[in-house]
Amino acid sequence: MKSRRKFIKSSLLGLTALTFPNMIKVHANQDYDVVIIGAGAAGLAATEELIKSGKKVICLEASNRIGGRALTDNQIFGEPYDLGALWLDNGNTNPFKLFGEKNSNFNLYKERSEEMYALYSGQKRISNDGEIWKVFDGIEAGIAKSRKDISPSEVVPYQDHRWFDTMHMIIGAWEMGKDFTNYSCKDFNYDYEIPESAPWHCKEGFGSLVVDMFKNIPVQLNTKVSKIDWSGSGVKVLTDKGEIKANKCILTVSTGVLASDQIKFTPNLPTEKQESFSKISMGHYNRLTFKFKKLFKKKAKDTYLYYRVDSQNAKSPEGLGITINPSESKLCMCDPGGDFGKELLKSGEQASLDFGMSELRKIFGNKIDKDLIKSHAVDWSSNPLFLGAWASAEPGAFEYRKILRSSVGDRIYFAGEATSKEWGTVAGAHNSGVLVANKVINI
Repeated sequence: MKSRRKFIKSSLLGLTALTFPNMIKVHANQDYDVVIIGAGAAGLAATEELIKSGKKVICLEASNRIGGRALTDNQIFGEPYDLGALWLDNGNTNPFKLFGEKNSNFNLYKERSEEMYALYSGQKRISNDGEIWKVFDGIEAGIAKSRKDISPSEVVPYQDHRWFDTMHMIIGAWEMGKDFTNYSCKDFNYDYEIPESAPWHCKEGFGSLVVDMFKNIPVQLNTKVSKIDWSGSGVKVLTDKGEIKANKCILTVSTGVLASDQIKFTPNLPTEKQESFSKISMGHYNRLTFKFKKLFKKKAKDTYLYYRVDSQNAKSPEGLGITINPSESKLCMCDPGGDFGKELLKSGEQASLDFGMSELRKIFGNKIDKDLIKSHAVDWSSNPLFLGAWASAEPGAFEYRKILRSSVGDRIYFAGEATSKEWGTVAGAHNSGVLVANKVINI
């Protein structure tokens, strides 16, 4: 029932700066073969691949850490807490799962395939749920059968059903980070071109796994890029630490950052290329996390809780995707997505947490207030380094994926989850970095 596309998933509230070995400094007078912008999974994988090939490379990261939207914190709740990416999708081929299996510092396990979810209508748990899940199956089938580049809102059935908003939340906001009006059926049905397999989990946190895998990759942190000049034979990258010259550059920042015009280009990029940044647009998927004394102690790890959302035929359903004890953490993660999730976090951390608690009270009653130990909210939508969770095609814009992946002037290349066949996953971001690095190496 859970999606293969749970990628994000910061305001970085309460986080301390992280340090890494082999940090390097910008040398304005030194020319590089390749400059890589962004130290998420794509940027790190590309840097590693290029270094192996003997290229002179510099990787620039605007924040004070590596990992991008894969981020584990151990201080907020006193245990591993993934503020972003949580599931190691397609475990049979996932490079992070394969790395973790060989590393004694990490405990990985395969997600169980049965009895993973609980369904509630108010405080009543529903066991005979076949009729309700017909709505889910019908909606998902409606999207799957449509091979057209149109929005799901044009084809899905059961739009007047009282459980429609719940299923809209699950298949739209929770699975895609977008509502039914905001993504393409064709993109939803996009073939990953790899055999799909069960997700895995990492008890120490997915973000910790990513950092450990690339801990020896040199990265220049706290370096923000403002301009890329490709008017000459190579590129000049202007940062707040000086100018860097290179033969080529690889951009791995999100389409949200690219569309926001934070990075200027001289000359301007081709019109279609610029359009691709907003056509393959960021979805919104934020996180409200609660730790209780007793409420979920007896719940099995990685349990997904679904409940009847009160909003009826809302353009963006006002509900939460809930994960209990993810990766054996004893936390309760409530994830608001789509336009509602984006707007909810704009109201502030406390207002967002109040909404999360109010939804949990509908299921478990007021007793949960005394049981609460601590809570925390993450807003990826407002964070200027991401401006969303992960990217998917707008209705009518599927063909822009190819445009987004294309290089410009054989000097500017693009990588990241939005460019990958496995879009919306950390593994896809990693693989896109390797793919683009090899294109640069073989030119």
